[in-house]
Amino acid sequence: MKRYERNRIYLSEDNQKKIKSYRVLLAGASIGSNIAEILLRIGFESLTIVDGDIVEDSNLNRQNYSYSDIGLPKVEALKDRLLSINANAQIKVLHTFIEK
Repeated sequence: MKRYERNRIYLSEDNQKKIKSYRVLLAGASIGSNIAEILLRIGFESLTIVDGDIVEDSNLNRQNYSYSDIGLPKVEALKDRLLSINANAQIKVLHTFIEK
């Protein structure tokens, strides 16, 4: 777990192992896109992200997307970004809106 050695400042090795084993569900890939990257960088490696929206130019100033992502489903663009950070992560995506 060399990737997470610097986390020892605030996480014990046991807690780091626990975090790696947890599964996280994010309902929304707007601001959730920033949260997803932070979670991944801390050590959560199993993420499921649900969002039915498409990346638009108006998203670029506050969400974790780039110009080349415009027109793509947010969940697919985010999955690609997250896997570029940690190719071993288990990233599942659902391109759908959550309704009652």
